[in-house]
Amino acid sequence: MKKKQNIAIIGAGISGLSAGIFARINGFEATIYEMGQKAGGVCSSWERQGYYVNGSIHWLVGSAPGTDLYDLWHQLGVIEGNTFHNHNSFIEYKDLNGKEVHFYTDIQKLKKHFLELSPEDEEIIAEFINAIETVANNSFPLDKAFELLNVWDWTKALLSNLPFVMAMGKFNLISIKDFAQKFTSDTLRKAFEHFWAADMSMTFFLMQLAYACKGTAGYPLGGSGKFIEKLEKRFLDLGGKIEFGKKVTKIFIEKNQAVGIEINQNTKIRADYIVSAADGHTVLYELLGKEYVDEKTQTAYQTLKTFPSLIYFSAGIDRSFEEINPSIMGVNIPLTQSLKVGNYTHERITFQIYNFDPTLAPKGKTLITAMVDTDYEFWKSLYEQGQEIYRKERQRISEALIDALQAQFGNIKNKVDFTDTATPITYKNWTGNHNGSYEGWLPTPEAAKLKLPTHFKGLNNFYMCGHWVTPGGGMPPAAYSGRDSIQLICRNEKIHFNTSEL
Repeated sequence: MKKKQNIAIIGAGISGLSAGIFARINGFEATIYEMGQKAGGVCSSWERQGYYVNGSIHWLVGSAPGTDLYDLWHQLGVIEGNTFHNHNSFIEYKDLNGKEVHFYTDIQKLKKHFLELSPEDEEIIAEFINAIETVANNSFPLDKAFELLNVWDWTKALLSNLPFVMAMGKFNLISIKDFAQKFTSDTLRKAFEHFWAADMSMTFFLMQLAYACKGTAGYPLGGSGKFIEKLEKRFLDLGGKIEFGKKVTKIFIEKNQAVGIEINQNTKIRADYIVSAADGHTVLYELLGKEYVDEKTQTAYQTLKTFPSLIYFSAGIDRSFEEINPSIMGVNIPLTQSLKVGNYTHERITFQIYNFDPTLAPKGKTLITAMVDTDYEFWKSLYEQGQEIYRKERQRISEALIDALQAQFGNIKNKVDFTDTATPITYKNWTGNHNGSYEGWLPTPEAAKLKLPTHFKGLNNFYMCGHWVTPGGGMPPAAYSGRDSIQLICRNEKIHFNTSEL
């Protein structure tokens, strides 16, 4: 590098902070421009009446040694000083056809439980368990940007993970919802159908269960807020800068090269490289212009499903829940009656009962949250009709969810310290995500076939990272795609990429 190059990063979520950290490690000047007043994006927490609402993290894949992801989180500074809780169940179901279903993280215990529920499904249960074990035994490398893998890298990775590759070729093509139809047992079939985002491919589900079974997907006590504070501190300690309240409103291009950004429609800032860790739709179609977007990306944005918009419900309850076995996703319970949320109708809801994280509530009390699928257009229309009707609908949903908790557990209604309901409008205003989407592209069988570009032919010095270039989203892809963008910049500058400042 002839001079210290300057990188402007759009967005201070996990991807942006990861890009910033690796930029500083590799000697670049790095400034993150964040439209909000705090870092984190979707990965955020907030305070309500002495409770600390965890707005994002359920588990951290790579929380323990055994994968490249552990090394990545170590490099990003979020392992040291964190205490991780490892659950013995991925998700719990109450009163599913009068039975309880447990997705134990112990594979053999899970197999035994499923066979007890449905011995007639022995063959499909064996297929499911074997697939989890196959995925758990993979060692596919995640330490290098996709574009930097050479023929030998691919050959070595494929040959050393052949059972995993073959399994993924099969399970990429089937959704959780479709796999569920293979079960004779109505109970097991419904357990799969009611899993979070059942339209996603089985590959995604298997990977989540595999990491949990390996003990490398612990929950960091303190949740999203504490986690993002550690990332932010790491970046700032390395000499990075964050400018809050600075919304990027344009990307400047000269001779097919990104050369700077416009802030808040009035300030131009020059930069040698632009890394976008922000909403993909906004960046491509508003800040850049579709003439720079290749056909594959345009097709993806027109056809792929996003994760549904959400109601994020939270409540502070003045009681403990020692009787509830905690799990990664929470406990799925029936509603007292069908609940219409926008154009979605729900019969069951999964609640996360944080009886395993005492840092989120005053002593003897418990934080409870729920992620409820809905649609953006309904809430956009409601919001435009005025605050009164918007608040009433939020209150109606909140009351219905409290009723469900009361019916299932008892001693709830007279113990409520607070309730809060964030809507897709909240997500849109807070993160800028298109249609208030929570996590970008849903990893459907269709999405599993695609590798979305992180940069475009004919546009130099511009890179994208985050959920919009990695279908399935989640924290690991957010982090490694941020890192990968700096790897590509290092290649462009013809310098060695470092993972540590030492």
